[in-house]
Amino acid sequence: MEPTPQSFWLDRLDRAEAYIDWVFQEARPHLGSSILEVGCGTGTYTALFGRTGARVLAMDLDANFVGAARDATRALPNVDVRQGDVTTADWDGDFDTVVMLDVLEHLDDDIAMLVRLRDALRPGGRIVLKVPAFAWLHGSLDDAVGHRRRYDRARLERAFLEAGFARARTWYFNALAIPGWWLNGTVLRRVTPPAAQLELLDRLVPVFRAVDRVTRPVIGLSLFGVAEK
Repeated sequence: MEPTPQSFWLDRLDRAEAYIDWVFQEARPHLGSSILEVGCGTGTYTALFGRTGARVLAMDLDANFVGAARDATRALPNVDVRQGDVTTADWDGDFDTVVMLDVLEHLDDDIAMLVRLRDALRPGGRIVLKVPAFAWLHGSLDDAVGHRRRYDRARLERAFLEAGFARARTWYFNALAIPGWWLNGTVLRRVTPPAAQLELLDRLVPVFRAVDRVTRPVIGLSLFGVAEK
């Protein structure tokens, strides 16, 4: 069976160890001791969150992804992976951190989701997001995986405020990947990039990280955001 664009990205992400660590290190300073991960996929980041020692509840709608995430975290008794819709799910207690990586852009009503996640946080808790950046980069790659929108800093910060969050901070991520995304998604109209390009990106992560130290205030393929309840 031909893989879907979403399964292609998840499969390639699982192999991109340097890139995974880069994303994790961006989120890690903002993680607390009790984490709700929304849209955990196959558990690529769930296992890393669990290895910090935090209590983790990870959720996804897709039963196959949930099964893979449970396999990935089987040795971590502090991690609970559940299939379900976070907009209607019940959980015991509240969390000091909500993490949602590359999920918000798929939703019709991003503000309603942020309000729901704010309610899951204890006072002073944080939400950590990663979303695609810049509407002008939206192309066939976005359409293939169901992106409803891309964000800039002003738009994401405004969404945080509308949802009732405070002290929002945003920064761009992965600037050097912009040319490849634009070429594949806007010029060539592909639904997935060549696997070799992603393998090259993973090998070049040290260079990409060095460039990001300069570019993160102004440009990147993605955008991180952190805000407090």
